Amino acid sequence: MRKTASSWLLAAGLLSAAAPSAHAEPGVTLYGIVSSAVRYTSNLDGHHNDQAALVSGGLVGSRFGLKGDEDLGGGNRALFQFEAGIGSDDGRASYNALFGRQAFVGLSGAWGSLTVGRQYNALNNIGWAFDPLAQGWGNFWSDPLYIGGDIFFQDYRIDNSVVYKRAIGPLTVQLDYGVGEQRGSLARGTTLGGGVMYQQGALALGAAYDQRKSDDGGNTVRNYSVGGSYAFGKATAYLGHMGRRESAGDARFNIAFAGLGYQLTPALHLSGAYYRYWQGGNVTTQFQDVPALLGSGNADSIAVVADYALSRRTSVYVEADAVHARGGAVGRETEYWAGTPAAGVDSSTRVGVMLGMRHQF
Repeated sequence: MRKTASSWLLAAGLLSAAAPSAHAEPGVTLYGIVSSAVRYTSNLDGHHNDQAALVSGGLVGSRFGLKGDEDLGGGNRALFQFEAGIGSDDGRASYNALFGRQAFVGLSGAWGSLTVGRQYNALNNIGWAFDPLAQGWGNFWSDPLYIGGDIFFQDYRIDNSVVYKRAIGPLTVQLDYGVGEQRGSLARGTTLGGGVMYQQGALALGAAYDQRKSDDGGNTVRNYSVGGSYAFGKATAYLGHMGRRESAGDARFNIAFAGLGYQLTPALHLSGAYYRYWQGGNVTTQFQDVPALLGSGNADSIAVVADYALSRRTSVYVEADAVHARGGAVGRETEYWAGTPAAGVDSSTRVGVMLGMRHQF
């Protein structure tokens, strides 16, 4: 059950071939995950107000999807995938779309694969591959990578995109481009990125870059991720760094992390990690009608996860985390989780615990 960085493709929504599945027809697979958790969070808003909630996702976003392929001969195949995000707490569709997680069609062969549609960028695939607490399943509800807001992945998915992937020995390469579709400009609204993953034996290394130009051309957001992992015995060590730069206002964000996963028993996997976040430049709030200047700040976080497999398809898990934010990071932290930045608070500590269940089909 030990999960290493080779699961970065899984984070892109491609479930393991070993996973149980129901076949709607030859060449088409119906699959999904349902995951929910009960979470308690202290000091959610920086003003000592706590919260208890049933959260959808928990350790992984709930979803269902269809994927399939067709043999075209000569080693080439046609392929497609549609994947919908579902709130397992209220049944609503996620991302304001029926198939908001993925929707693409393309071709593959010995030359690689070329797909078009709504797809994960390389930054998402490689960034999550080295997060110690998210191995094999992608993000989870309270991941410390969200300390400054959900900002390090360029929205994860690219609409109107063209993605090329190819595996060459121990290297996997991805290039992605999103068409801006803005009248009168081929640059405004576009995304451009790529990444490379190296895996040989116990060692995995990866790096990715992605940039997005705003629809009006006034801002370019640049994100990057580097990381590595090394497996030894029943343990895997992880190390990573992610950064974000915004040309308008010169806002800068960084997060570095290190952690360890350990397969204590065939059913029980343990993981823990430390995260250091810092921001600088003209950092403002994200979601207020009139952005407020927050400025520089930093935060530290620790988190642990225990995941116990009841069967090949069903697991239960418990997670705990603590975040201590200072300066302008308090505003980013509290605005993301509570909706409003804490005013007049120089430092804030948030503690959370989560107990949940995950079922895969």
